[in-house]
Amino acid sequence: MKMKKLVSLGMAMVLSLGLVACGNGGGEESSEAADKLDAVKESGKLVVAMSADYPPFEFHSTKGGEDKVVGVDADLAKAIAKEIGVDVEFKEMTFDGLVGALKADKVDMVISGMSPTEERKKNVDFSEVYYTGKNVLVVREGEEDKITSEDQVKSMKVATQKGSIQETYANKIGCTGLKSLESVPDLMMELKNGNVDAVIVNDTVGLINVNQIDGIALSSFNLPEGDAEESMAIAVKKGNNTAYLEAINKAVKDFVANDLQKSLEDNSALAAQE
Repeated sequence: MKMKKLVSLGMAMVLSLGLVACGNGGGEESSEAADKLDAVKESGKLVVAMSADYPPFEFHSTKGGEDKVVGVDADLAKAIAKEIGVDVEFKEMTFDGLVGALKADKVDMVISGMSPTEERKKNVDFSEVYYTGKNVLVVREGEEDKITSEDQVKSMKVATQKGSIQETYANKIGCTGLKSLESVPDLMMELKNGNVDAVIVNDTVGLINVNQIDGIALSSFNLPEGDAEESMAIAVKKGNNTAYLEAINKAVKDFVANDLQKSLEDNSALAAQE
């Protein structure tokens, strides 16, 4: 494993949401929302879906001889469970199956580096944003300066994670050689083996992989403004979620203010050791 100096991690941006029930149905809405919160409390556990292949946000660690899910998102899930007063249970699945599991009531929420896009908002509700980074291109070492324009990206063999915001971006610009795969490790293996020319991922995730894997590097080309941003929020089943989201957002606010930066640093260091 090669060692490279880690660059500063992006600062989180918290966007406020107005979570106020109004109108004649306000009382009923609050009651229905409280039912979900009460149901989680009654069950004694918060079931959180994630795709644990996205360090430092969610990944597996065998430190101490025990295989467990760790990461920034895992830390946030524990903080929310503590706020509600329950235990937390992680349920792993592929990224493109997360929303379906939520809609089918198989889990209570999704915390998996998910961006609150307008398309996703048609199917689920989101908490306040707990992290904002940007998307980058990962290429083979020695090709860092090869990409100089978005037009080049369009014509290249580019890999993204299936169901991700990076896949949406690649489709939007019309990548003719797009390859969507289940996991980030699959993306990096395809790149390393020469089957694709570049991979699009979150900057923090890209940096972790570049520091772990020989033969790959971050491209010097910056994706256009807007397309380069990736915010992350917690997804819950769509509906009347006032009380539930209030509890979640309180935990998110506290976590961002007091624990996020340390969690990023600690989990980045841990991921580099795995």
